[in-house]
Formats: sequence, C-alpha cells, structure tokens
Amino acid sequence: MHPAAAVARTSLIIGHGRSVHERLVHRLAEGTVDGALFTDDIRCPVYVSDLAAAVLELASGGARGMHHLAGADALSRHDLGVLIAERDGLDAARLPMALRADSAGPGALDVRLDSRRTQGQLRTALRGARQFLKPAGPVSSGAPA
Repeated sequence: MHPAAAVARTSLIIGHGRSVHERLVHRLAEGTVDGALFTDDIRCPVYVSDLAAAVLELASGGARGMHHLAGADALSRHDLGVLIAERDGLDAARLPMALRADSAGPGALDVRLDSRRTQGQLRTALRGARQFLKPAGPVSSGAPA
C-alpha cells in the first residue's frame, strides 16, 4: 500500500528459552503436557537476537519491499525440538512425534523462506538452528588439569 514500506517475513522465532516452541519442548520432555512435534511441518527457525538485529539494520538503512528474515536451516518441528532438547540437556527420546498431515491443522506443511537475497544486503548473519542451538561445550575452570 505504501511504496516506501518494508515488510519483514519471518519464521519460528527461537531464543533464550522463552519461545512458545522451546517451552513446549520442555513440557513434552518432562511429560507435563500431552502433544507431539510434527515431523512433516517444515520451517526455517530464526534466532530472536539475529532477527532483532536484522530488522534494526533494515529499518536504519531505509529498506523497502519484501524481506525474508529466516534461519538458514529448514527443519521439521520435531527436528527443531531435538536440537532444543540437546542444547538444554533434555532427553530428546521423550519427544513424541506425529504427522501434521494427519491432524486438522490448517496451513501449508512446508514453509521455507529463502533469505539469501535479504542476507546479501545485511551485515547481520541469519544463522541456522543447527548453529544457534549448538550445545555449549564444557565450561572450563581455567585451572590446569
């Protein structure tokens, strides 16, 4: 409607343990909620801090038009759950699986956003979930072994 407008399209936003998906993974792994993570529902999750920095960069640079701001990895909701569980030290084997195609849920199953064009205009990296959810290594005390 406005030729100077910028539209930011994004995907599942993950980060700092507070996203809806991260909380669901914890509840499922703890057995405190019924449900399942779909193996056929594909998204390109983005890290909340990467998304915020990219939006700020686009806004301060006078961007116009449509911009896809999603992570580099296309993952099922279940695969994403496994990465979250591994990062947070949860038992990923406790995450129930299902097919969304078998449910009455509306919408497309495979929603991949190709962010390469937008990424080429940004200094901010839109990392993939396999990178931003990588478990932290062991913490070193700094003392010699």
